[in-house]
Amino acid sequence: MAQKWTEELTPDMLPDGLCRVIAEEIGTDNLLKLSVLLGGSSFYLPRRERILRPLRDRKILEEYNGYNTAELARKYEVSQRWVQEIIKTHEEDKSNDY
Repeated sequence: MAQKWTEELTPDMLPDGLCRVIAEEIGTDNLLKLSVLLGGSSFYLPRRERILRPLRDRKILEEYNGYNTAELARKYEVSQRWVQEIIKTHEEDKSNDY
């Protein structure tokens, strides 16, 4: 991807701000990759919780046994109502597949 001389870029060479913070967190090579993908554009990056939501929901479905709604709510830091909604939506989706 990058030319050899770009490997010499370090976070401290960047001006203070978001680019430097990102470079310090993920490395300058990954910052350059982001620049190629998104450079010059505006985009929305969801919060970590939103990105992980499909995985969290799948884990809840895998671990649900019909009686452990409260336990799953505590484990995944959601309300019992939300666990019930995940289960309900999954069951509706399954019934629509038939």
